[in-house]
Amino acid sequence: MHIPDGYLSPIVSLGAGVLTLPAWAIAVRKVRSVLNQRTVPLLAVFSAFTFTIMMFNIPVPGGTTAHAVGGTLIAVVLGPWAAILGVSMALILQALFFGDGGVLSIFVNCLNMGVLLPFVGYYSYRLVAGRSPILSVRRVWAAGIGAYLGITASGVAVGIELGVQPLLFTENGHALYSPYGLEATMPAMLISHLAGASIVEALVTALGVAYLQRNYPQYLTSLRKIVAGSKVSEGVAAKQPVWVMALIGVAISLVVLSVAGLVTGGGDFGKLFGADWSQVNWADVGVMLLVVGIIAAVLVPLAWFVLPRPFKKVGTLFTGLAVLVPLGLIAPGFAYGEGGPEDVAKAFGYVPKGIKDFSEFFQAPLKEYNLPFPPFNGENAHLWQQAIGYELTGIVGVLVVGALVYGGAMLLRQRTPGDGGDSGLAVRGEVKPTSSERI
Repeated sequence: MHIPDGYLSPIVSLGAGVLTLPAWAIAVRKVRSVLNQRTVPLLAVFSAFTFTIMMFNIPVPGGTTAHAVGGTLIAVVLGPWAAILGVSMALILQALFFGDGGVLSIFVNCLNMGVLLPFVGYYSYRLVAGRSPILSVRRVWAAGIGAYLGITASGVAVGIELGVQPLLFTENGHALYSPYGLEATMPAMLISHLAGASIVEALVTALGVAYLQRNYPQYLTSLRKIVAGSKVSEGVAAKQPVWVMALIGVAISLVVLSVAGLVTGGGDFGKLFGADWSQVNWADVGVMLLVVGIIAAVLVPLAWFVLPRPFKKVGTLFTGLAVLVPLGLIAPGFAYGEGGPEDVAKAFGYVPKGIKDFSEFFQAPLKEYNLPFPPFNGENAHLWQQAIGYELTGIVGVLVVGALVYGGAMLLRQRTPGDGGDSGLAVRGEVKPTSSERI
């Protein structure tokens, strides 16, 4: 989903700023009016969360990998304007420090994942949820459906943006930028999302809303604003424990993904999702899983005992996610369109001028989440060594995103005339948090 430099004409990638910059400006103004001591840390936590789950690459049909974003979850809780800021900050940091998405492509990537995704997801959610009670199961389903549609719309936008490049920018019969036409980009993006990334995004969002319903319902009371001038009842939270819902959701997702993987692999498990799994060094994978398991066994309990009570649950969850992100390294293949000039040359016999000139335009200091020194990187580095480096850079990224969003939001709050205290968007309504619920 992250478009690298060189695959889009600068006219398109930088021109996207015509839409992205005003969206950022409006988002700052909208969010500033609802910042308070609860919404500020919540926005920081969600921004760190979206950064984390974007590091989880999963195999999807087509022999490629994709990831969830989490933009709809932020939009459901804090509104789509807050989601714009949270997701955009994560994307900008990814581009500048980790080379995940191009620097010249920041505007277009933020437009696709930071603007289009949360707005489509949020208003789809509102349409499905209707006037149902805030704590109803229908809202969990609505959130999942909204997330599914939101990230799929974002994938379609990427497919169009890449696919029109050979139609608009050619020289001597050769594409100047992305050489993949619409006949290649649209099926690739649609299939990989409809039968892959969108399912994961829906699961993450639905479980997130279910968790908040049961543990922090006060953060969902802002949903009263969905129906202007009417009262939306809170209802009764689902009796089914969230972990049971999580297991059911994961099981269903695994079944759907496995069927899609088998279909695209021609029924051959060795070609699951159309990828060549024989490329994977399974002995190396086993060592990596052992190392990751040991790190998790140490860090997750440590986070639970060390973190202050208000951040104990959320902080422990994030620690677990950050520890597990290297599991995405197991999947063979790379995100569509991110294979680099050498892969384009193999497919088309030439490297488009734009990719040649702009693909190395900016070198991120921690490119591809690799630490730039042994033993975490290099020709002789094993998968488990790369995994530790991936883990460390991911944790740094999570902390930096959270800190930047928290600091920026606090700065905006201080500059907001007439601070409204706790009367902000996320705590309006009748449900009041108890001392044990505050985060």
